[in-house]
Amino acid sequence: MHFQDGKSHPVRNRERKMKLPEIGDTVSATEALALCRHFGLDYLVKRIESDPEGFKDWNFDGCSGLSDELMGVFTGCNWEDITYKCCLPHDLCYGYGEPGNEIERKRVDIKFYSDLVTKAGMSEWAASAFVAAVRIGGSEVFGLSFSWGFARRRQTYPR
Repeated sequence: MHFQDGKSHPVRNRERKMKLPEIGDTVSATEALALCRHFGLDYLVKRIESDPEGFKDWNFDGCSGLSDELMGVFTGCNWEDITYKCCLPHDLCYGYGEPGNEIERKRVDIKFYSDLVTKAGMSEWAASAFVAAVRIGGSEVFGLSFSWGFARRRQTYPR
């Protein structure tokens, strides 16, 4: 299988039967459903299926805020493992997160930390630093392209 860069990515090919989005690709709600099924995010499948028109397309930016390749160099981990085993499922959880549900967001960030350590082999201190940045920068009140609930058409914010 070949991707936008014209190269084959054997790590990703071995671990999936579907094409994952490349950095910069647009992800529709339909594609997100397939990705959520792929990653076993059944609660998100139900949420998206219950209101497919309530979600907008979004651009997959890899690990938001830092070049994925640079993150790999900085952490000593394979950037593709970080991007596709950790950041993509985390982005799905953030994009389709329930507005105002801080308990869900905290649970998602704990899982992200665990994935960084166990699936990408990141050190605990580096994973803690990245999660701390996500907790601050991904806050729903900012309304950024990577903030909690970013794939919703109508975002509501807690008062």
